[in-house]
Amino acid sequence: MTVLVPRTGIATVDEPTDPHLDGIVELLRQSIPSGCAGLTPYHATDFAAFLGAAVAPPSDLRTVVLRCVRDASRVRAVADWRVLGRRLFLNGIAVAAGQRGRGWGGLLLDDGYDLARHLGCADLALDVSLGNPRARRLYERRGFTDESYAQWTEVRLDGVAPDPTVRLLDWPSFAAHHSAYGFGDLRIGWATGTTSVRVVGASLRLAADAPGPGLAAALAEVVPTSRCYRISSTRKAEAGTADGFAHFARMSRPVELRG
Repeated sequence: MTVLVPRTGIATVDEPTDPHLDGIVELLRQSIPSGCAGLTPYHATDFAAFLGAAVAPPSDLRTVVLRCVRDASRVRAVADWRVLGRRLFLNGIAVAAGQRGRGWGGLLLDDGYDLARHLGCADLALDVSLGNPRARRLYERRGFTDESYAQWTEVRLDGVAPDPTVRLLDWPSFAAHHSAYGFGDLRIGWATGTTSVRVVGASLRLAADAPGPGLAAALAEVVPTSRCYRISSTRKAEAGTADGFAHFARMSRPVELRG
């Protein structure tokens, strides 16, 4: 069932078989910077099926909340919210072509603030490309400020020897998730630590704490790999100018809870 909120005209997607899920995924894909195309779960082959599974539990138990402006035939704008403890994170927001400039993005952000208050969250957060000043201005008008900065950097695997100490710690659950939806997070152990690697199709995303290309080379022996990159933090002075093919700011704003 899709519950309409009369005050705002915004709907919550509550039905795993909602006919608009494919359109929602296509909108969210369009919101990703072109240099990052194919690298996020939105680009996974069956992300619509993942969203359907994510909205299946009762509303008070789920951690994915899809809110959208829609009519009977199409989705005009969508916000993909994730409940992360006491933080409500905007995983993605998109407005359909031909619908921009009508205030739908601001409406969804204001709705997210109300949602955060309802859920008892302490703050809202999101990541925005430093190459999208229009979006940054919208977030700033809604009270968001920069919290940190990150860059995405290519990791070359040509001629790299696999790290012999690497072990796949949760391979069965990862393989099932990746097979079902086209992406998944795989926990990796090596001689002195553990980390998580996100796999979307044939792309690997390493966290900043990953020990080096040798870990990815070992994983490439069991997961078809066409591209590998690392996400690492940068300082404000370097944001958007340091090495890397994409640069983002993490922005947040506090939520004033009701007394």
